[in-house]
Amino acid sequence: MTTVNTGAPDAAAEPTGQQNAATARSSRPSRAARLRRGIGMVAVIATGAGVVGLGTGATPAAAESAPAHAGWDGSRYWFKNSQGQWRWTSHYDVYLARTGGAKSSAKPSGGAKSDGGIKQGWDGSRYWFRNSKGEWRWTSHYDIYLERTGGGSSSSGSSGSSGGSVAEDQDVESAVEFALAQLGKPFRTAGNGPDGYDCSGLVQQSFKRGGISLPRVANDQYAATTPIRASQLRRGDLLFWSPDGTARGIQHVAIYLGDNQYVEAARPGTNIRISRISSGYYPSYMGRP
Repeated sequence: MTTVNTGAPDAAAEPTGQQNAATARSSRPSRAARLRRGIGMVAVIATGAGVVGLGTGATPAAAESAPAHAGWDGSRYWFKNSQGQWRWTSHYDVYLARTGGAKSSAKPSGGAKSDGGIKQGWDGSRYWFRNSKGEWRWTSHYDIYLERTGGGSSSSGSSGSSGGSVAEDQDVESAVEFALAQLGKPFRTAGNGPDGYDCSGLVQQSFKRGGISLPRVANDQYAATTPIRASQLRRGDLLFWSPDGTARGIQHVAIYLGDNQYVEAARPGTNIRISRISSGYYPSYMGRP
């Protein structure tokens, strides 16, 4: 039998162990490629687990305590995903898409809220009630809740209507007169009088003289009022300023006097004074106690 010699040594037909190792190293993905692949796998797993992405406007709620109920809680919409996990979004359309609701004109805006699962009473963090216009409001103060729902014998306050009874107007006027009597007294941080006041202390004590109970802090005072527009302003209404534009961010309150003027305890180093509404310092919110 004749053997044909190809001219190639036998060792060339099969790589050595060193050559195998070199080939494996050259075909192995770089560290950066492996990192990108790992990130992609995490994204796939997260999507499969039902986590709502940022692109939809909804955010996982794993780091937050579960809400008392689905719907609007005053700052966001809560819902459960397909696995029964709580999620929230600040976008009304996303909330509707996740809950299968029909879009309506009842989208909450500012102080007004749709039902969104809200029920009158304590929800674990605040008291909910409807004002005279049927709009949802909340307060963290039980006495305010009783007053607004007729559940207590506390003294009466103004209603949220644009017109008030003679008795209501007299109550508000008593509050205004008390505030004006404090003109010239110094601003005092956390001051409740009689020698000095801060902004919400002046408002609370003034309306107390008119038989109207208000919370102590400015943003709580706004929550206890009926929001109004500038065209509805009348003497005794409250003006609120919020640096970040949100109701929770309200940091200053004053009592409207009419003719674009208001009485306020402005800031440390000033005295209680009458100021004028200006475009450079325009109220963020307005409310009627």
